[in-house]
Amino acid sequence: MLSRGRLSCQACGAVDDTRPDVPGRDCAPRAIPPRTFAAALPLTRALTLRERAIFELLGHGYDNRSISRALEISERTVKRHVTAILGKLNLQSRLQAGLVALIVSTWPAESAAWPEGLMDPQFDFQ
Repeated sequence: MLSRGRLSCQACGAVDDTRPDVPGRDCAPRAIPPRTFAAALPLTRALTLRERAIFELLGHGYDNRSISRALEISERTVKRHVTAILGKLNLQSRLQAGLVALIVSTWPAESAAWPEGLMDPQFDFQ
């Protein structure tokens, strides 16, 4: 049985290894390069209406079951839409999608420019 701490590490995408004899392994979150977000932001316009609804709920931290109940669709359909969203936005995880959704939801719609820090070359980790 996994401890609550180990479960939270797995949920946030962190490296989870509690063995002290393995150097360099700890429960630190993996860095998500800001360029990933900067590249995904304009691509959100390509999402369908249903994908946008699911994308927004991902930003609120909903899991597939909660999304399926909120939108009255099957969990399998939600999984397919999440996969499509990740593909369209070139993201690797629903955590990344949720963070991009938060950025999109808090950024003023009338603003044509994205946050400058996301495009700063010093943050190019790729």
